[in-house]
Amino acid sequence: MDDSQIVFPQNSEGENKSKLRFFIIILLAILGIGIIGWVSYFLGTKSQSNTETKVQISQSPTPTELISKKPSITPKSTLISTPAPSPTPALKTKIFSSLAAEDGFRSSNGGGNNSLEVRAGRNANLVTRGFITFEISDIPQEAKIQSATLRLYQAKIVGNPYGAGGSMKIDHLTYGDTLDSSDYAAPALSSGFVNLTNNAAVEWKDVDVSEKVKNDVANARSTSQFRIHFQTEVTGGDVIGDFAYFEAKENTQGTGNTPQLVVKYQ
Repeated sequence: MDDSQIVFPQNSEGENKSKLRFFIIILLAILGIGIIGWVSYFLGTKSQSNTETKVQISQSPTPTELISKKPSITPKSTLISTPAPSPTPALKTKIFSSLAAEDGFRSSNGGGNNSLEVRAGRNANLVTRGFITFEISDIPQEAKIQSATLRLYQAKIVGNPYGAGGSMKIDHLTYGDTLDSSDYAAPALSSGFVNLTNNAAVEWKDVDVSEKVKNDVANARSTSQFRIHFQTEVTGGDVIGDFAYFEAKENTQGTGNTPQLVVKYQ
């Protein structure tokens, strides 16, 4: 064996530098990953913080909301005094009786009677019409008339007056404070304005005359006056004739049912 010293191989300077660079790269890589993680964490935390701040800011009430959330003040109620309505005037009812001196009948031949029944009809020589008057001066001129009803009691029938004359008609007229022969054909304010009846039944015959009484009151007339006659007025039959008898104020038919004018007003 040779006495020479055994020499182990040594790394060259270039190999050492290479290892150093590798080590540095590894170290930088590790540091870079750490830095990137830290930056990501920081940015994420900041973003979350900003989001929370934004949420908190967005949830903050606006000035308008703050104003609207102020407690409302209910104004004190103002009591307005409303006057009580005027009471409705009581409805009054008056029953007027006919005037004895101005009810009765008059005929086409100039005859008639003021102290017997209210009669209408005909015979072989004449045609007859009945008359009724009511004193109404007790009704105030400012009164509001609700209704007025004329009531005549048909007490007796002679012959066949409704067969000969048809319906019983009523005229509204003014003939003054006396009943005489001139009133048979006196002009009417309203001629034949309503039917009183068309049958021979012995009973009350009622008819509405409200507008006529209103007219009398409005024109300051002290009376309401009416004339009754058949729709067809011709002479005929025998001397006894065809007549309808209505009770007059004198109660000559003995029924006690004298003429009435029933007025309701306020």
